[in-house]
Amino acid sequence: MGYALAFGILAGAMMAFPGEAAAAAGEGLGLWARAVAPVLGPFLVCMLMVSSRAGGGVRLKTALGWLCGSPGGARLMQGGGLKGKSALRAAAMTGTMSPMFFLGTVSGWLGDAGTGRRILLCHIAGAAVLGLCMPKGERAAPVAAAPVPLAHALRDSALALLTVALCMMLGCAAARMAACAFPRLPGWAAAGLQCALEVTGGVKALIGLGLPHTPALVCGACSFGGLSILMQNAAFWQESGVGAGKLLLLRLAHGMISAGLCFVICRL
Repeated sequence: MGYALAFGILAGAMMAFPGEAAAAAGEGLGLWARAVAPVLGPFLVCMLMVSSRAGGGVRLKTALGWLCGSPGGARLMQGGGLKGKSALRAAAMTGTMSPMFFLGTVSGWLGDAGTGRRILLCHIAGAAVLGLCMPKGERAAPVAAAPVPLAHALRDSALALLTVALCMMLGCAAARMAACAFPRLPGWAAAGLQCALEVTGGVKALIGLGLPHTPALVCGACSFGGLSILMQNAAFWQESGVGAGKLLLLRLAHGMISAGLCFVICRL
């Protein structure tokens, strides 16, 4: 009922401001085409080919999940028999974004590859720290690998990229509708709202503001990931008993830990 109400309000706002909604969705699609698909597309195909042949236990899948990014990590854990505490621990560790997003896209927006690498390091370290803080559960047995043909990896990658594109368009449209409803919203608040809804466009807007401690803010925003990424992960974790509410708390904690680490490292 809550989802229906939220999307109903968004649909009503888009009807009230059709031009702004279309422009925002177009900006989200353009951002996806310029900054996300060229960086993540080929890399995602490679990681799907590797992960389908690696098999292994939770630790190996966690490492591969860090390379794939969300929702790849959640997908790798699917069907591995994780439940309860062990599933929550794995969800804490694998709700990350792809390294290629930081090394390619974020570094380009910042104009500093070194800062992009530091943000990535803190992002992964924050997920690891959060996971280690979670209580241990029963260890799941390794699952045999099921090799995926290249044609299937290409198809799955295309579907994943299309899902990301639609989520970015939806998030950008929602952020623009909020700006139309609250035209006096400060720039930092608008950027923060967009980060909460769709992180890619929100991070770009955040960097453009030139706020103090921007790397730490970017790291925190990416570690939270936005509601669009959270919903993608939730679809894979539902059968393991990790709902959207628990994932939201995990990502909030991840964001705070990673932002704190990034602040300290950048100060040093």
